[in-house]
Amino acid sequence: GRIYKATTGGSGTWTVERTVTSSVGQGMEVHNDYLYYTRNTTLGRYGLLSGSPTFDDSFQTGLNDTSASGFAPIKAFKEGIAVGQGNDLGWYDGTTWTQNKVVLPIGFNIRTLEVIDEFLAIGAWRGNSVTDSEQGLIFFWDGSATTFNFFVEVPYGSVNAMVNTQNRLFSSIGSSGELYLGFQPFRKVHKIPKLEFARYLDIFPGAITNWKGLVHIGVSGNLDSSSVKGGVYQWGSVSSKYAEALNYPYTISTGTTTGTTLRIGALEGIGDELYIGWRDNTTYGVDRVIQTASPYANGTIEGLIFDDQRAEMDKTALVLKATHKALVSGESVQLGYKIDRAAAYTTGTANATVGSITTRLPIPNADRRFNELQYEAILATTGATSPTLTSLSLLYEDNVGSEGEY
Repeated sequence: GRIYKATTGGSGTWTVERTVTSSVGQGMEVHNDYLYYTRNTTLGRYGLLSGSPTFDDSFQTGLNDTSASGFAPIKAFKEGIAVGQGNDLGWYDGTTWTQNKVVLPIGFNIRTLEVIDEFLAIGAWRGNSVTDSEQGLIFFWDGSATTFNFFVEVPYGSVNAMVNTQNRLFSSIGSSGELYLGFQPFRKVHKIPKLEFARYLDIFPGAITNWKGLVHIGVSGNLDSSSVKGGVYQWGSVSSKYAEALNYPYTISTGTTTGTTLRIGALEGIGDELYIGWRDNTTYGVDRVIQTASPYANGTIEGLIFDDQRAEMDKTALVLKATHKALVSGESVQLGYKIDRAAAYTTGTANATVGSITTRLPIPNADRRFNELQYEAILATTGATSPTLTSLSLLYEDNVGSEGEY
C-alpha cells in the first residue's frame, strides 16, 4: 500500500508520502490531528498533522489479519476511532487501545462502518467475496456498551458499503448492484443499470460518499460484466420537490466506461471538490471534480419504458416534445425514441437555434404504432454552459377513443 500526498488542494503535485508494507490500503481516517491507517495486522498513524508529522506503521499491533479481504475500515466516532478487523471491532479512545471492544458472531467479518444517530453502524459479511453468501448483518453500537446494542438481519447478501444521507442509512447490498435506503425496513430504491442476471457487481466500502447533498457511488469494485457503465453514480434529489433518482454524472478521465478491469476504489467529497480514486486495467489515478470546470460535451436523460399500463395493446405515438431554457450559442437539444424495446434509439435533428425554448420530434407514420415506447433527450454543448431541460413529454393516442400526454 502507499499513502499519497497532494499539494494545493489536490491541483498541484502528487507524491508518495509513505510506502506501507504488509498493506493493501485497507482503511484510512483522520481524527484528533492524526491520520490513522490499517495494515494487514497493525494500525498505523501519522501526525501530528499540524506540526512535523512522522509515521508509526505499528502504532497498535496484534490486529486480526485482513489481508485476504483487504477491508479494515476505520471510522471516527464520538471521542475515538473504531477499527474493523475481521470479526472484532477495535477501539482507541485517545489513550487506550481495546482489541475486541465489540465481537461479532462467528463467521461474520466487518466490511464497512458508518455513523447514524447516536450509533456506529457496523456492516458485516461472510467470506471474502460478495458471491460467497446471501447473508449479511448490520450491528449498532452506542460507543459505551460492552457489546453491540442491537442488530438487523440482511437477507439480501453482504453489506458492501454504507453512508449516512439526510440521517438515513443508504447501503449497497449483495452481488446484484442493489441500493437500499433505511433498515427498518430496508427499501430497495434502485439497482445499478445494465447488470445481467447471471453476473455480479461489488461496491467497495470506500467508494461511497456524500457530496453536494447527494450520495455518490463508485461503480464498481469487483465485477464480471462488460455491460455495466463504470464511473460515479449519484442518488438523491437537489430539491424536496423532486423525486430521488439515480444519475450517472462522471466517467473517469481516461474515457473508459466498461470492462472488468475498471475499478473505483475511493470517493471523497471535500468542500467544493470530489476526488475519485480509480484503476483502469494497469493504470491508476485520481480525478478531481471541480465546480468551475466546463460541463461535459453531451449528456442524456432517458425516460422509463411507457406502456400506458396496457402493454398488450397498440397505441399511436404522435409527437415528442421537450421544453427548456432559451438555448444560447453552442447549446443544442436532440430527441430520440425506441419502439418496443428496439436495440437503439431513433433520433431527430438537433435543435441549436439560439433563443429556442421548445424542441419537437414528430413520430414518422412507420413508427407510430407501439406497445411500449421509451424516449430520450440529448443535451449537448460546445461552450461553458449546458442546456437546461424543464420538461419532456409524449403526445399519443391510446386507440380507445382518447388522446393523452405522458
